Amino acid sequence: MCLRFSPTAWAKLLYCRDKTDHEVGGFGITLAEDLLYVQEFVLVKQSVTAASVRFDDQAVADFFEEQVDLGRRPEQFGRLWLHTHPAIGPEPSGTDEHTFGRVFGKCQWAVMFIIDQNDRTYARLSFHVGPGGDVLIPARVDYTAAFVASDQTQWDIEYEAKVAGDGHLE
Repeated sequence: MCLRFSPTAWAKLLYCRDKTDHEVGGFGITLAEDLLYVQEFVLVKQSVTAASVRFDDQAVADFFEEQVDLGRRPEQFGRLWLHTHPAIGPEPSGTDEHTFGRVFGKCQWAVMFIIDQNDRTYARLSFHVGPGGDVLIPARVDYTAAFVASDQTQWDIEYEAKVAGDGHLE
């Protein structure tokens, strides 16, 4: 078991991480037949600081509605929480743990993924069926499937529209 990223999703995640000294977060969108293959990294409107990410509730609701309209199931777009730690290592903070439990604790399963400024990663699969539990899983970029090139111009537009620094949503 391994969390795998398309090169494009990985590149966008790193691009967003390196654009700021604040945390940045989003959702991983997966293939229907492979729920641990991140084909796309998507931002939602959020307020960020050097130590936190807070998603706008309405933006998350709109994102979920858009994904359902595209024919995706919630496990393809709402179970992989991806975010950056620019100033500390990849281990989850107390805030991360609280957020993950509050937001994803009722899902059958979910993944918290963190990447730090030095490309160190943390990926934990939590499951809440049967006896429940957590398992750390490796993460890697998967170059075996075809992928599209980067689109930094579009990524800049998305970043500017959805990421508000210093903890303030507009």
